[in-house]
Amino acid sequence: MALLANTMTSKSGGYITRRLHVPQEVWSQGGAKLTNIPEKVRVVEVLCSALEEMQQCSVESFGASVGSGLALGIGSVTRKEAETWVGKLEEFSSICDSVVANFGKKLSVGEGFVVKKSGGVTSWGGKLTRQIDKFTNGKNLDSPAAYVSGLNKLFTIAQLIDEHTKALLSQPVAATYAAFPIDLRAAAEVKLKRASEFFASVVLTFVIRDLAQLLDKYAKKCEKWLAE
Repeated sequence: MALLANTMTSKSGGYITRRLHVPQEVWSQGGAKLTNIPEKVRVVEVLCSALEEMQQCSVESFGASVGSGLALGIGSVTRKEAETWVGKLEEFSSICDSVVANFGKKLSVGEGFVVKKSGGVTSWGGKLTRQIDKFTNGKNLDSPAAYVSGLNKLFTIAQLIDEHTKALLSQPVAATYAAFPIDLRAAAEVKLKRASEFFASVVLTFVIRDLAQLLDKYAKKCEKWLAE
């Protein structure tokens, strides 16, 4: 996701694989008719808001750098702080479930992301609807520019998930997670893995699909320019 964000912000674009370079102009070109933009903008807005809350919780509980464990000192994480963080991860997991339940079919995503059949999904569905109304009120949802801008923000802030995952799975475990009680460390690992699966099977699925369409449109424009 960091590589995709770089293609949107760098004037020269960037490589998302060793052989595939994406020019920045690909994201801002006109004429490409992407589908379900309003729904995608809604999803992106809600995820950005949820991740911003997670980021705030992370900073308050663990300091600026979860990977180093230096901000608060080794062993300074209390059980209450660990429980608060795991609870925030659980909350994000519920939002992911609700996104799939409410938008998965429309966006043709989430097939590999099983939604839990529980009251939690239903209750979060209502909260999700209210959040969407709050964050998108007065905005032009059918705007490719708003979609790309939202994706850039989402991919940047989503590095929080990667940062925590690396801290937890590193050898030795980063000091912050080493201070977690074993049960809460295991719970955090499960929730972080689920968050990563959500981005892989839901968000990146529709983004890569859109990027393929944009690249095809861009290539045809280049062919036309060369012919002229």
